[in-house]
Amino acid sequence: MIEVIYKEENQEEQEETAVQIPRNIRQIGQSDENCKIYIEDYVYTFLVRLSRSEEGNSSREAQVAVLTGESRWWCGASYLFIRGALIAEGMEAAADHIHFTDEIWQKIHEEQEKYFGEQEIVGWIFSQPQIPVEANEIFTRVHLKHFGGEKVLMLMEPQEREDAFFVYENGFMEKKSGYYIFYEKNPRMQSYMIEKNDELHTETEEKCEDKAVKNFRRIITDKKQDAEERASVFSYAATACLAAAVLIVGVNFYRNYQNMKSIETEIQQASSIIV
Repeated sequence: MIEVIYKEENQEEQEETAVQIPRNIRQIGQSDENCKIYIEDYVYTFLVRLSRSEEGNSSREAQVAVLTGESRWWCGASYLFIRGALIAEGMEAAADHIHFTDEIWQKIHEEQEKYFGEQEIVGWIFSQPQIPVEANEIFTRVHLKHFGGEKVLMLMEPQEREDAFFVYENGFMEKKSGYYIFYEKNPRMQSYMIEKNDELHTETEEKCEDKAVKNFRRIITDKKQDAEERASVFSYAATACLAAAVLIVGVNFYRNYQNMKSIETEIQQASSIIV
């Protein structure tokens, strides 16, 4: 279990620090000016695979994971950056039965230290086929007991591919209207995904991956290639211009030198005549 800190009690006491927004992001839904949630692409991809790992299973077992990352306050708004996810292994969960035991928390903390030691626990995710993406009383009770504060709950329905974030505010779990997926190198999450790949029993990542995500990555790659090509062309053009300038200066210098030699010869000839 982690320490629960409620937003109403200490929001004003938190020290605001500057926030650096990721450069490459994709917006999902509508932006919330007071609560901005950013989830890294590898994390989101892993959660999608996790949520579908029991798809087709008649038991319809749920999947639960804990989210890691960092939270910041800036200019009166909260910023949450999710950079990791850890499966709640050994939990037999359902929409009406979610129980974090001491053994589950011990395993989570061990893997958090191994993979995401510099990050804090910032929330959790619950996924199960055919569940409404709404935070009912059970989700609220579990969230307040084990998380609470400014941490988030993410609900995901794998068959309809619906998901949403919830934050405890004003006495209930408020559904956020949107969030952001951001793209950056995340070797720690990649290592964890490789470690847990055999446990997911899903199809290849290529089939699970969102087409818009692939298109976004392709656009970013094309932009980088275009920038490199433009830089190469500019460098070649600059070099050519410099060479031409040097040549022109050299020619002019040679001409001036020849003119000076000619003038010097004429002066010498004139001097001999006068003598």
